Parts: sequence; structure tokens; C-alpha cells
Amino acid sequence: MKRFQVGILFFIIALLFFFRLNSEIFKDSIEVGDIVKIYGRVEEGKGKILKIDDKFPKDRLYFIVDKVDDSFVELIGEIQKIKHDSWGSYYKVIPNEVVEKENYLKSYFIRKIKDITKDYPIELEDFYRATILGEGELIQNDLKEVFKYTGTAHILVISGLHIGIVIGGIIFVLNRIKIEKTMRFILAFIILTIYITTVGLTPSILRAYIMGGIYILGNIIYEKVDSKKSLIVAFIISILIFPVWIYSLSFWMSYIAVFSIVAVYPKVYKFRLSKYKFINKIINIFIFLLTIQICMTPIFYIYFKTVPFLAFITNFIIVPIGTSFILISFLTLFLSNFYLGFLGAPLVNIVYIVLIKILMISSNIPYLTLEL
Repeated sequence: MKRFQVGILFFIIALLFFFRLNSEIFKDSIEVGDIVKIYGRVEEGKGKILKIDDKFPKDRLYFIVDKVDDSFVELIGEIQKIKHDSWGSYYKVIPNEVVEKENYLKSYFIRKIKDITKDYPIELEDFYRATILGEGELIQNDLKEVFKYTGTAHILVISGLHIGIVIGGIIFVLNRIKIEKTMRFILAFIILTIYITTVGLTPSILRAYIMGGIYILGNIIYEKVDSKKSLIVAFIISILIFPVWIYSLSFWMSYIAVFSIVAVYPKVYKFRLSKYKFINKIINIFIFLLTIQICMTPIFYIYFKTVPFLAFITNFIIVPIGTSFILISFLTLFLSNFYLGFLGAPLVNIVYIVLIKILMISSNIPYLTLEL
């Protein structure tokens, strides 16, 4: 009886998914001369299309527009020029009507980041905003290709790492001021929600937010949280809210990576090849990274016709540095609210320089990623 009920539930979920997918996805082709309605954020005359003609695009679409202030906008305009490359499609638009729909929280944090990085190269600001506010489109394609080759592009995506740092940081601070446990986690959820509202929703962000929210709820009601069930719940909610994500590479990469962590790695870890605990920990970290890489290989082959062969080695070096950058960047952004961002800015810059230098050195290592 229970299996029958579960089967009915998944049948209903599937029906809802296909109904929403059919009604919400943008299916039309776009040609020069078309008049379209676009929603997205303009940054120095360009931005990512979040909605087009009130529907979600299944591919990565970007727009270029002149004489429009930096903000979230809803514009109606004529397609003047079209360009395609491996990172998406770009549409030059002549606007006829523009309505600003600003995300004031995001604008606030952008101003703070600009202030923190004002004495440093613009590349630092772009990287800061990409890793903390989810604005990966600011990263130059050449640098994206380096991250892709070294198998470390996930550093540019807001994910469970970011959510974990936010939750952990909030709980750490609240523990210092002796707030009752339930109130600590309620406040953590509120602050986490504010952060998610600021950066906007992407597949990895919504997944991490839902799983983080379930973790917080479990601590409030004193229930143990099953990470595998949390992942399933996040998957179902995500495809029902944004069915077009089923076509998204970042969606599948996010869920396959987390699946490999919560379902596959626990079955293969805890190798003890040495009597020294430190060496065993190093071995298990390599096994952890290799497990993720093996699970991700099919998706890399399908989308890019590449196989990440030795990329787990670069991850062993680059991921800790990238994590340090994210942690220090969050702390500096927090300090900037009290006009103390200048204290952390030099360290942010140093870690960024180290990260990029090691990344560039690593990009010269052969066979990190194989093209097939």
C-alpha cells in the first residue's frame, strides 16, 4: 500500500512537471528584427536573459544594450544582431521601452564590493562578484576556459560550499552571544534567505538553499536530517518551480556532484593504507575528489565531449585556496557594513592572486582534461 501511494505521488509530480515544462519554456527561435520582451540584469551594457517573452529560456542567452543604467530591467526591444559561441548566444537589442526592477539588496552588496576592490584591478571585483553574488557572466571567457580545463569551474558557482559558510558563520557568531538554540537557527534561516534573495536563484543555489533549510529545520525540531532525502526533496521542488532547468548543465552538474558525495563516496571511503592518520586523510581526500570526478564524467562527455582525466589533482590544490577566498570575501563583506572592509581587502587580493597564479600554472599540465 505504501509503495502504491509513493507511486501515485511521483506520478502526480511527473504530470505537474510536464505541464509546467510545456507552459513555461521559451520555444521560439529568435531572428534579427524580432521584437522581444527581456528580463535580466544590465551591467555595463550587457547581462544574462532570465526571462524572454515571459518564459524561461532553456539555453544560455545574453543581451547587449546601449544607454541603459545598471540594474535589473524589463525591456521591450528589437533584435539588431546575433552572435553564438560555446558559452551561449548574445543578442544586441535596441530598446523601445525599459522598466527598472532593481534588486536593492544586490545593488547594495555590489556597491560594497566595488568599494572593497576600488584600489585593485577590475578583475578582482569581477571574480569577487562571481563567487559571492553569482555573477559568473562577469568572468572573461578565457579564464572560464582555464577553470574548465583544470576541472575547477565549480568554484565560480554558488553552491553548498557558500551556503555552508553562511550557515556556519551565522551560527558561530550567534553562539558567541548566547542566543537560545531554536532562535539561533531561525535567525540563521532568515539571514540565509536574505542572502539567497540577494544573489538570485540558480540550480545550485536553490538546491543548496533547500538542503540548508532542511538542515536548519532538523536542528530546530531536533530531528536527524537524511542528506539523500534532502537531495530528493530539493530536486523535486526545483524542477516543479523551474522545469526548464531540466535542460541546464549546471542543474545536472550540481545534483550529480552532491549525489556522488552523499550516496557514492560513503560506500568507498575510509581507506587505511597507512598507520599514520594524516596520510590516510590525504588518501581519502583524493578518493573523495576522484569519486566526484568519476560520477561527473558522463555529463562532461555528453555536453563537452571531454573527460576530466587528472583534474582531481588540481582540485586537491585549488579548492582549498578557492574556499579560503570565499570565506575571507564573506568576512570582508560583513566588515564592510561597519566601514571596515579595508581590513580584509588586501588579504582578499593576495588570495585571489595566489589562486589565479596556481590556476594558470596548473593549466599547463597535460591531460588534466582530455578532448574526445
